[in-house]
Amino acid sequence: MKRVILLSTMVLFLASCTKTETGATQTSNTESSEIALLQEPLKLKNLKGEEISVIYFSEGDVVAVKIQKAGADEQKLSAKTVNPSGNPVFTNESYMWEITQDGRAGKLSDKDGNVTEYN
Repeated sequence: MKRVILLSTMVLFLASCTKTETGATQTSNTESSEIALLQEPLKLKNLKGEEISVIYFSEGDVVAVKIQKAGADEQKLSAKTVNPSGNPVFTNESYMWEITQDGRAGKLSDKDGNVTEYN
């Protein structure tokens, strides 16, 4: 009888260890797939006809955006706050991107305070 109890205890112990390890593996796979989320680039123009490329993507738990003006270096901006409409506002040292019209347009501000709207 002691052997049966000891054997069943060992089987339950081993089974519980295996389930925990499998759950941890699934969590890490989910995190790596979230990092890979990347939307198609949006091509937007301002009133002067200048074009900008906007790509929204996930950076861990935070949404970020890559912005590239024609002939300029790509800028990566991270979401820092929200505007009164509830849309995220993305910033880095040089630029601020504010979403308008549910991601179909936006306002780009530079560090000098110049604001350009893109549709």
